[in-house]
Amino acid sequence: GGGKSITNANGLCLDNNAASTANGNKVQIWDCNGSIAQQWTFVAAGTTLRVQGKCLDIAAGGTANGTKVQLYDCNGTGAQVWIPQSNGSYLNPASNRCLDNPAGSTTRGTQVQIWDCNGSGAQRWTLHS
Repeated sequence: GGGKSITNANGLCLDNNAASTANGNKVQIWDCNGSIAQQWTFVAAGTTLRVQGKCLDIAAGGTANGTKVQLYDCNGTGAQVWIPQSNGSYLNPASNRCLDNPAGSTTRGTQVQIWDCNGSGAQRWTLHS
Protein backbone atom coordinates (compact mmCIF):
# COMPACT_ATOMS: atom_id res chain seq x y z
CA GLY A 1 0.00 0.00 0.00
CA GLY A 2 0.90 3.63 0.30
CA GLY A 3 1.07 4.20 -3.44
CA LYS A 4 -0.82 6.83 -5.39
CA SER A 5 -2.69 6.83 -8.66
CA ILE A 6 -1.17 8.40 -11.77
CA THR A 7 -3.68 9.79 -14.23
CA ASN A 8 -3.18 10.78 -17.85
CA ALA A 9 -4.65 14.03 -19.22
CA ASN A 10 -7.66 11.96 -20.38
CA GLY A 11 -8.46 10.93 -16.78
CA LEU A 12 -7.47 7.28 -17.13
CA CYS A 13 -4.99 5.68 -14.74
CA LEU A 14 -1.58 4.13 -15.29
CA ASP A 15 -2.27 0.47 -14.53
CA ASN A 16 -0.26 -2.73 -14.18
CA ASN A 17 -2.28 -5.22 -16.25
CA ALA A 18 -4.21 -7.72 -14.08
CA ALA A 19 -1.93 -6.86 -11.13
CA SER A 20 0.59 -9.43 -12.37
CA THR A 21 4.14 -9.12 -11.07
CA ALA A 22 5.64 -11.10 -13.96
CA ASN A 23 8.61 -9.45 -15.66
CA GLY A 24 7.49 -7.95 -18.96
CA ASN A 25 3.90 -7.47 -17.81
CA LYS A 26 2.06 -4.78 -19.76
CA VAL A 27 1.63 -1.34 -18.21
CA GLN A 28 -1.47 0.23 -19.68
CA ILE A 29 -4.16 2.84 -19.24
CA TRP A 30 -7.34 1.77 -17.48
CA ASP A 31 -10.26 3.16 -15.53
CA CYS A 32 -9.13 4.37 -12.13
CA ASN A 33 -10.28 1.82 -9.55
CA GLY A 34 -7.98 2.17 -6.56
CA SER A 35 -6.56 -1.33 -6.96
CA ILE A 36 -3.00 -2.30 -6.02
CA ALA A 37 -2.21 -2.35 -9.75
CA GLN A 38 -2.61 1.45 -9.72
CA GLN A 39 -0.76 2.31 -6.51
CA TRP A 40 2.46 3.89 -7.78
CA THR A 41 5.30 5.25 -5.72
CA PHE A 42 7.89 7.68 -7.04
CA VAL A 43 11.19 6.69 -5.42
CA ALA A 44 13.46 9.74 -5.43
CA ALA A 45 16.61 7.66 -4.94
CA GLY A 46 17.14 6.43 -8.49
CA THR A 47 14.04 8.31 -9.69
CA THR A 48 12.02 5.16 -10.35
CA LEU A 49 8.28 4.63 -10.51
CA ARG A 50 7.26 1.51 -8.64
CA VAL A 51 4.11 -0.56 -8.30
CA GLN A 52 3.73 -3.88 -6.45
CA GLY A 53 7.46 -3.88 -5.70
CA LYS A 54 8.53 -3.66 -9.34
CA CYS A 55 9.67 -0.85 -11.61
CA LEU A 56 8.27 0.94 -14.65
CA ASP A 57 10.68 -0.22 -17.36
CA ILE A 58 11.34 0.36 -21.06
CA ALA A 59 11.27 -3.02 -22.83
CA ALA A 60 14.78 -4.35 -23.57
CA GLY A 61 16.28 -0.96 -22.72
CA GLY A 62 14.98 0.35 -26.04
CA THR A 63 15.34 4.00 -27.01
CA ALA A 64 13.27 4.21 -30.21
CA ASN A 65 9.91 5.95 -30.51
CA GLY A 66 7.14 3.44 -29.83
CA THR A 67 9.16 1.17 -27.55
CA LYS A 68 6.71 -0.40 -25.10
CA VAL A 69 6.81 0.28 -21.39
CA GLN A 70 6.35 -2.62 -19.01
CA LEU A 71 6.85 -3.90 -15.47
CA TYR A 72 10.21 -5.39 -14.51
CA ASP A 73 12.41 -6.18 -11.52
CA CYS A 74 14.06 -2.99 -10.32
CA ASN A 75 17.64 -3.25 -11.58
CA GLY A 76 19.11 0.25 -11.52
CA THR A 77 19.37 0.55 -15.29
CA GLY A 78 18.68 3.66 -17.35
CA ALA A 79 15.55 2.01 -18.73
CA GLN A 80 13.89 2.56 -15.33
CA VAL A 81 14.77 6.22 -14.70
CA TRP A 82 11.88 8.69 -14.98
CA ILE A 83 12.45 12.37 -14.23
CA PRO A 84 9.29 14.42 -13.59
CA GLN A 85 9.18 17.56 -15.74
CA SER A 86 7.44 20.85 -14.97
CA ASN A 87 4.85 20.21 -17.71
CA GLY A 88 3.71 16.92 -16.14
CA SER A 89 5.73 14.60 -18.34
CA TYR A 90 8.12 11.86 -17.21
CA LEU A 91 11.45 12.04 -19.06
CA ASN A 92 13.62 8.97 -19.51
CA PRO A 93 17.15 10.41 -19.90
CA ALA A 94 18.67 7.26 -21.44
CA SER A 95 16.37 7.53 -24.46
CA ASN A 96 15.69 11.27 -24.14
CA ARG A 97 12.02 10.38 -24.64
CA CYS A 98 8.90 10.68 -22.50
CA LEU A 99 6.32 8.29 -21.07
CA ASP A 100 3.51 8.43 -23.63
CA ASN A 101 -0.07 7.21 -24.00
CA PRO A 102 -0.17 6.38 -27.73
CA ALA A 103 -2.09 9.11 -29.60
CA GLY A 104 -3.78 10.10 -26.33
CA SER A 105 -5.79 6.90 -26.48
CA THR A 106 -8.93 6.43 -24.40
CA THR A 107 -9.03 2.71 -25.17
CA ARG A 108 -8.68 0.71 -21.97
CA GLY A 109 -5.79 -1.72 -22.18
CA THR A 110 -3.61 0.47 -24.42
CA GLN A 111 0.02 -0.17 -23.50
CA VAL A 112 2.09 2.93 -22.76
CA GLN A 113 5.31 3.63 -24.66
CA ILE A 114 8.12 6.13 -25.01
CA TRP A 115 7.97 8.90 -27.60
CA ASP A 116 9.69 12.19 -28.40
CA CYS A 117 8.77 14.65 -25.66
CA ASN A 118 6.19 17.04 -27.08
CA GLY A 119 4.26 18.46 -24.13
CA SER A 120 0.97 16.98 -25.35
CA GLY A 121 -1.79 15.60 -23.15
CA ALA A 122 -0.67 12.11 -24.13
CA GLN A 123 2.46 12.77 -22.06
CA ARG A 124 0.87 14.69 -19.19
CA TRP A 125 0.65 12.61 -16.03
CA THR A 126 -0.49 13.54 -12.54
CA LEU A 127 0.75 11.65 -9.47
CA HIS A 128 -2.03 12.17 -6.96
CA SER A 129 -1.27 12.90 -3.34
